[in-house]
Amino acid sequence: MSIKRISVCAALVLLTLCALIMPFGNRSVSIADDEQETGQVMADGVNMRKSPDKDSDVIDELDCGEEVTVIGEDGNWYRVIHSGELGYIRKDYVFTNSAGSRGAYAVSDTAVLRGAPSSASYVVCTLTAGQGLKVKALIGEWYYAVVDTHAGYIYRSDITVSSSTLAGAGMLKQGMEGEEVKKLQQALYNRGFLAKDNVNSVFGSATRKAVMEYQQAMGLSADGIAGNATLSTVYDSANKLEKANADFYKLKGTVILLDWFKGGSEWLNKGAKFTVTDVRTGKSFRATRFGGWYHADSEPITKYDTSIIKSLEGFSWNRRPIWVTYKGKTVAASMHTMPHMANPTESNGFDGHFCIHLLHSKVHANSKECSRHQRCVQEAYRAGKK
Repeated sequence: MSIKRISVCAALVLLTLCALIMPFGNRSVSIADDEQETGQVMADGVNMRKSPDKDSDVIDELDCGEEVTVIGEDGNWYRVIHSGELGYIRKDYVFTNSAGSRGAYAVSDTAVLRGAPSSASYVVCTLTAGQGLKVKALIGEWYYAVVDTHAGYIYRSDITVSSSTLAGAGMLKQGMEGEEVKKLQQALYNRGFLAKDNVNSVFGSATRKAVMEYQQAMGLSADGIAGNATLSTVYDSANKLEKANADFYKLKGTVILLDWFKGGSEWLNKGAKFTVTDVRTGKSFRATRFGGWYHADSEPITKYDTSIIKSLEGFSWNRRPIWVTYKGKTVAASMHTMPHMANPTESNGFDGHFCIHLLHSKVHANSKECSRHQRCVQEAYRAGKK
């Protein structure tokens, strides 16, 4: 055996001996110390999944700033540990030192770049809220970052790290006023993310929340600061994203068929609150199941949800192909929009309930499948499968 092979084998044995055994429920995973790396989540509402696949079950939902232990890679995914759970997160939502630089923004006018990773170190420069930096490394509670011609260290809570490799100089942030702010607010209003009353030229908390919701829907870093990526997409007439149809673009390609009598009824359990996406318009609303045996007797949760239903084609017995999203799954289904019979919630503006059918669901009146509903289930599946 060659010296090179002996060295490799010895190294493998050493790694095995040094591995740390970590428990995960009823299973354990061996992880070598030198294969671990700390990562930081860079957006709110990031899903940690069971396997490296966007169709995989969601184990946990993490927010910006939360730490994970990165123990490996699988294509565009990191294999991570968080709160004792083993799962996968897309690489573009996790910052690691080995992945290269990331764009970031200062969160206040008191943020400073220091000469060393210590609050006692001298100040290299003072930043303004929303000012862009390029983060090079994460060192404990500090980032090593570059801004303009300066380089130094900044405390991690003083900046928001984005999923982009750049942080543009032109941006809009909370506290700003003027025509550019109003232009952004009008665009957010047109897309359904901001109320008309908040189109007032002042970038306040309502505008920041609307920006974050838009960023999440677009798959951008949800930091509430309208940087280059946010502004270029929100003003793009070719971008058809609206709040009511945001789920359509995120869910397309993930839809499955689920038999009502083989797991469907248990999955969409009574009391479940879920999202319904109309396939033909792309509009979404929230609903809840309160009853039903052969299918889901459901109702919209709020008056806003009722207004989305009514906007589809008024209140009608016509069947419509839909996607139902709940517990990390999106399932092909069918519904009508006519309020009828039982009306559990009078405050939602929907005088009755509507019916949702999955694959092989039946009608309560005759215990048979409705051919019109089943055709719509298949239409929904064809429109949303990979």
